[in-house]
Order: sequence, then structure tokens, then C-alpha cells
Amino acid sequence: MNTKTMRATIIIVLIVFMVTPVAASVYYSSSAPQIITKGDTFSISGTGAKNGMVTIWIIGRNYFDTLAVTPDRYGNFSVFLKPTTTEKFSIGQYAVVLQDPGANGVVEIEPGTDSSGNLTIMNRGKIIEKIGARQDLKANVQPIVTVLRDATNLQGVDDTFQPEYFFIEEPSVHFDNLVAGSATQLPDQITGERIAIAGTTNMGPENYLRAHVYNRVTNALITSNTLPILAGNPVNHWAYEINAPGLPQGEYYLTVGWLKSNQTGNGVAKFTVENPITSTQLPPPYAGSETAVPRDDVSTFLFLTISGVLIVILIIFAVGKK
Repeated sequence: MNTKTMRATIIIVLIVFMVTPVAASVYYSSSAPQIITKGDTFSISGTGAKNGMVTIWIIGRNYFDTLAVTPDRYGNFSVFLKPTTTEKFSIGQYAVVLQDPGANGVVEIEPGTDSSGNLTIMNRGKIIEKIGARQDLKANVQPIVTVLRDATNLQGVDDTFQPEYFFIEEPSVHFDNLVAGSATQLPDQITGERIAIAGTTNMGPENYLRAHVYNRVTNALITSNTLPILAGNPVNHWAYEINAPGLPQGEYYLTVGWLKSNQTGNGVAKFTVENPITSTQLPPPYAGSETAVPRDDVSTFLFLTISGVLIVILIIFAVGKK
């Protein structure tokens, strides 16, 4: 390849890059990785949206909605789904799809309804797919997403679609280190020592949990604390501690729940606080059935033995002298 041909190739490549529509990059902040907890905030943000207004499609069981978002002059955008929105979601898989209008800045693919009020997908006002009634939408959202992505191959359409999938869950709290075979029993604790109990939750780290310790016999509230939620992957974590000397001996139960609701997102576990085990001092073992000789008796025995030996020596000496 000669120099002129190489230069011409580079120029053509640069022109292609200049006219090719650049899709925006999108980022999600959910309750936990790939999880949106009902009643939690869900944020969608992105960069590089230089083609004008973008559209966010939200599709799930019994749910179908779109949000139009205008980026700033740098191509940045963000949208937040409030708790009042996410609490309406049904349990199951959801798709959140970012639609970029392409280089012409015009949205060709749009949601719509037919004469019966059923949901449709349209290409510049013409129905290309009938979705059905909103209340009949199933948890399997991928067929609808496939229709959107296939629409990009239609003549005159330069929209792009970028899907992400999430699972909607009820808020929940779980305990770590439960006794094997039990759904609620924690290991025993020792009075006088620090008590440490931990667990996991699908609620987002912007939330707080409330912990209460009750006496299991009287149901009297013993203590309560507010707990932060720590972000983790794949689940978020929480920890509850009572510094030494802990709690008196007795039977207790611990509730950990969402501050937003007294009805959902609560976990309960029970535990026992026991006194520390003390060892009993045993007398030193002796070999067989032998009895130890008292110190005074040993001294007397040695004195008599030595005296007897001396007397014998004196008698032998006297007899020999005669």
C-alpha cells in the first residue's frame, strides 16, 4: 500500500467514526447487585448521550412504562425511580432499556396503544408489535426486549437499545450462623462477654435497619439500636453488637427490620445467654493405692535409722577392742 492510499484510508476511517452514532454509556445504582427491592430508590445515569433526548423503557410483570430524559450539554443524564414507584413493582424479572435516538436525534421506535387500549410498539406511528394488556404481562420480559432490538434493523431506524435485567424482590433480612437445622436459633452467648450478631439484606445501603432485643419470657424490650447497611457483592450486610458485659443470663429474641415499614423486611432470631462455665479444682492424682508419707514422719524415720546404725558400729568397736 503506497502513502497516498494509506492516507486516503485513514481519512475514510475518521469520517466513518465522525458520522457513526455514538451510543450513551449507562450506569445503574440498585438496592443490591442486579436486585431492586420494592420500596427502594433505583437510579439510572449515563454519559455520552450526544444525540439528544434518551428514553428509558421499564418492562416487567404487570408493568410497562417509558421515561424521557434530556441530557445536559455534556451528554450526562440521570433519573431516579422513587420508592412510591418501585413499591408498585411485582416480584420477578424486569428489564430497564436505554434507548438512544441515534445520529438524527429523532426517536423512531415508540410505545403506543391500539384501538382496544392494549400496549403496542410502533415505528413512527405504525404498529410493529402488539404487546397486549398491561395486566397480562409476564415475568419473562426478554421477548419484548428482543422486539425492540430487532426494530433497529428496520429501514430508516437508527435508534439503539441497551438492556439491563434486574430482579424485583420483597425487602428481607437474614441472620448469619444460625444453628444447623434451625431457621431462627442463634448460638448461645455468654454473660459478661460482648455479643456480636450479623446478617445480610437485599435493602440498599442508603437505608438503615432498626434492631430490638426482647426478653422471651416477658416480651419486655431490653435495648434497641439503629444499624447501617453495608454494601456488598452479591448481598449487603449488617452487624449488631452489645459491648461487654453483654446481657444477663436469660432467653432473648432479636428483631431486625426496615425503618420504612413495620410490615415487611423484618427478621427474627432467638438466642440464650448463659453463665460462664467454671472448672472444679480436683485433688492431685496418686499412683495406685499408695499413701503419701507426711513430712514429719519421714524425718523421724531417718533419725531412728541413723541412730540404730551408729549403735551397731559402737558395739562392734567395743567387742573388737576386748
